[in-house]
Amino acid sequence: MDWAPSDAEGDKILYLFDGGVLDQAALDRMVFKDGEIRAVAFHPASEIAELTIPRLARRIEQAVQARQRGKTVYLEHGAFPGAGSAQ
Repeated sequence: MDWAPSDAEGDKILYLFDGGVLDQAALDRMVFKDGEIRAVAFHPASEIAELTIPRLARRIEQAVQARQRGKTVYLEHGAFPGAGSAQ
């Protein structure tokens, strides 16, 4: 869970869930009907910072680490409270 307060947009609570491992049959069944999603790709966690903006990269990197530790974490702007995260 990530609290992302914003004077311009209002406070947001963002959740990132582990969807498990998808086998090839599940991938083959994916259909994106409304055109919002054009493609899906899987990348190693080490590439996250290269693929997305910093605030999302922080959130995803923390989620990967939490999964490895078997923990749920609370974040503020993608970092632990008091860690001085950039907004």
